[in-house]
Amino acid sequence: MTINRAPRDIQPEKLPSPLREYGDRIETRITPAPGDRGTELAARLKGPQPDAARSLPARLAGRDQRQDLRRALREAKALLETGEVMRPDTPPTTRETPGGKLAGLLSRRAGGERVL
Repeated sequence: MTINRAPRDIQPEKLPSPLREYGDRIETRITPAPGDRGTELAARLKGPQPDAARSLPARLAGRDQRQDLRRALREAKALLETGEVMRPDTPPTTRETPGGKLAGLLSRRAGGERVL
């Protein structure tokens, strides 16, 4: 993930709390982004992942551990760039419509990777 901060501003021992919570279960890499466009921050889970945890049904059910790590990376990016993680207003409308219920279901399912 590319972050709009200089590489010297991001220290491995001072990562934002969403990534710090993983402790030694993840490995991180911090490198300058190409073309002096900030910093690339990469994180991945240590150790082998069971195939069942990476399957399509696990992703759809929200049980893929990588989805949580991707969410933590997005939140860390927001914290490093702006100092806060923006959340949508809840509830977004005063009355739920059938279309709104469907959109809510899809957005909850996409929460781990922001992809429907």
